[in-house]
Amino acid sequence: MTERSENYKGSKWRKWDLHVHTPFSIYQRFGNNDAETWEKYITDLEALPADFAVIGINDYLFLEGYAKLKHEQDTNSRLTNLKLLPVVEFRIDKFAGINFEQLKRINLHVIFSDDVSAETIQSQFLNTLEQSYFLEAGTPWTRAITPQSVEELGKQIKSNIPTTELHKYGSDLTEGFNNLNVKEDEIF
Repeated sequence: MTERSENYKGSKWRKWDLHVHTPFSIYQRFGNNDAETWEKYITDLEALPADFAVIGINDYLFLEGYAKLKHEQDTNSRLTNLKLLPVVEFRIDKFAGINFEQLKRINLHVIFSDDVSAETIQSQFLNTLEQSYFLEAGTPWTRAITPQSVEELGKQIKSNIPTTELHKYGSDLTEGFNNLNVKEDEIF
């Protein structure tokens, strides 16, 4: 039997979580998108056990949450215990399930290297995605996917809802998002 060097460490296991939403995410359970919520959120991430090494900052359609955390890391020396990866989550135009009445949307997650800046992902990937719909009124909606365009879609959808039913609907952004299914081939 050979003697091992004192420097021998073997495998080192690290925990990765590639599906971490932020207070910027359209759907999240952290609270309001304000300074107090963000401080608690960042403090909680910094308090993760040391075996957490990588987290994927995963907000639907957009990168604002990732950009904010990278700024905190690079400028304010926060979250130095973690490698952050940008992840963009899309609801695609496919559904799955056994029972037809209970079909669920399929979400596609695109994980980027942290060597690719949020600005590059935005300009070279997200800004090139375009979605088209014909609304109930027969008017077309074709836009690049931005927070403003998704909000506009929601507003247009809600404009066809009777005012007595509007209380059942969320914000314009939420309703636009709820109705936006991105074509898988556009993403690829």
